[in-house]
Amino acid sequence: MLARETTKSSSSAPDIDSLRRVPIFSRLSTAELESLRQKLRVRDIRKNGLFMRADTEGSEMFFIASGRIRVYRSGERGKEFTLAFLDPGDFFGEIALLTGAPRTANVLAVSRATVWELSRESFIEHTKRFSGLTLFLAQSLANRLRLASGNLADIALLDVPHRIVRTLQKMAHPHPSSGKLFISKRPTHREIAEMIGTSREVVSRCLKTFEQRGIVREEGRSLFVSPEKLE
Repeated sequence: MLARETTKSSSSAPDIDSLRRVPIFSRLSTAELESLRQKLRVRDIRKNGLFMRADTEGSEMFFIASGRIRVYRSGERGKEFTLAFLDPGDFFGEIALLTGAPRTANVLAVSRATVWELSRESFIEHTKRFSGLTLFLAQSLANRLRLASGNLADIALLDVPHRIVRTLQKMAHPHPSSGKLFISKRPTHREIAEMIGTSREVVSRCLKTFEQRGIVREEGRSLFVSPEKLE
């Protein structure tokens, strides 16, 4: 189920160049991209809009063109656990599209976002002519499963400080000039806490200690990470 009051639809389709900037589309042929382009529906989501609810029906998947998306689950007492933050080029909703099962998580737009919607019917029609998207979707799902398994192991086997550093390390990329690991838009303490199953206060204390020891370093909105300094 989509929280449609949070979205606005557009009749225009994305262009080929925009699709090629999405990793899962980047290796598709021009013919397949053109076929796919005509099947995508553009949706704009307002900031803080709850776009999808867990355990509701749905059969579409979505590719993020712009903005940031938070995927999370809520417990019986209202406690939330963040599964992932998704950025342009990422996708969500694929489980419902492939299996017809209810949605597995809530989806909220952290910022104003634009997504491309692909219905189950359009996906099935597309796969009758082309196989590229199916192959790359399977590869992406396998990578997500590998990461999810690693996250479960981290929660079970690592203490909180190590879980924080491991989470930041997974979010980081090599800096273009220095090669050091950094996160261009550092997550909030609350966001980190919700990703590793602890409190914001604990994360704040740990990050303060990390900064004193040189494990993390803030620079503007960026965060540099040196995991090798954590004993």
